[in-house]
Amino acid sequence: MRIRPEQLADQSPQAGIYLLFGDEPLLIEESADLLRKQSREHGVVERDVWHVDGRFKWTDVPIETQTMSLFSEKRLLEIRMPGGAPGREGADWFKRFCEAMPDDVVLLIISGKITPQQQKAKWFKTLEQAGVCVQHWPVSADRLAAWLVQRAARQSVRLTPPAASMIAERVQGNLFAAAQEINKLVLLSPDGEADEQLVQASVADSARFEAFGLMDVIYAGEARKIPRMLSQLRAEGHDILSIFSAIVWSLQRCADMAGQLQRGQQLEAVFAGQKPPVWDRNKPLMAQVLKRHNPARWHQFLQQLAAVDRAAKGGGQENPWLLLENLCLQVAGTTVFKRAS
Repeated sequence: MRIRPEQLADQSPQAGIYLLFGDEPLLIEESADLLRKQSREHGVVERDVWHVDGRFKWTDVPIETQTMSLFSEKRLLEIRMPGGAPGREGADWFKRFCEAMPDDVVLLIISGKITPQQQKAKWFKTLEQAGVCVQHWPVSADRLAAWLVQRAARQSVRLTPPAASMIAERVQGNLFAAAQEINKLVLLSPDGEADEQLVQASVADSARFEAFGLMDVIYAGEARKIPRMLSQLRAEGHDILSIFSAIVWSLQRCADMAGQLQRGQQLEAVFAGQKPPVWDRNKPLMAQVLKRHNPARWHQFLQQLAAVDRAAKGGGQENPWLLLENLCLQVAGTTVFKRAS
């Protein structure tokens, strides 16, 4: 049978088949999380996950209960099928599973979009008849603000309609970004009220977060991405000073580490002495960055930051965004030439 996503809360997946599909990954994943939670509450303690990709073979996925569950009474078998169609072998596997219907297995199929034509196929009809199919539709632009208000309310936050409209305009239909904005508002609104002023403060925090993402691109030397990222930040209406603090902190940190290395400190000791220390996964990249420029060059970058700051505050005729782009490209290791604003 088919049900709507909001009806999943009434399901009791002690055993059965669930097919989640549609155009909106966030909503599908949240439905999958709900089913996993319900399954655990009903004694499903083991979970097998299979990804239908180029190396996947349907013959590798066992159907018989005896081979699937030797040590657990109940098991969740999760098949992630982003392509939206199982092919001939997959269709045959679904048919055999529906015929066997193991009592101790919950089959959860997570799919991308399944077209109306594909929904007429025998494999889909078989799953629909034997289990539960849940289609997830995108949230349209004219419904997004209301969706945000409802989502905030579920987390005990009253989001005002003007504030919801601000978020909707910012995220441009990206539900993952929309959900993140609501999660931030939950933390920023201890009294449960979220208005336009609070949303503006949240956006400023987001800009600083995105600035650290920009620094990762700069450190990796991916110069082609830098102008596009800065243009996007500018187009989204961010004040240049809202991202400035993250860049200043990052370059000051590099200048400090470069100076310590020049004075004979060991690299690992330099990394460990930072506050916070450089994480292990970031050490190879940071080692590469510190070899890219000598200490004197890092201090030149800090002087250029001061020029960006002056321009951003109205000092001089230069465009602060172009000054910042020029600086970021240089830190990434690219030779740049001054261009008109």
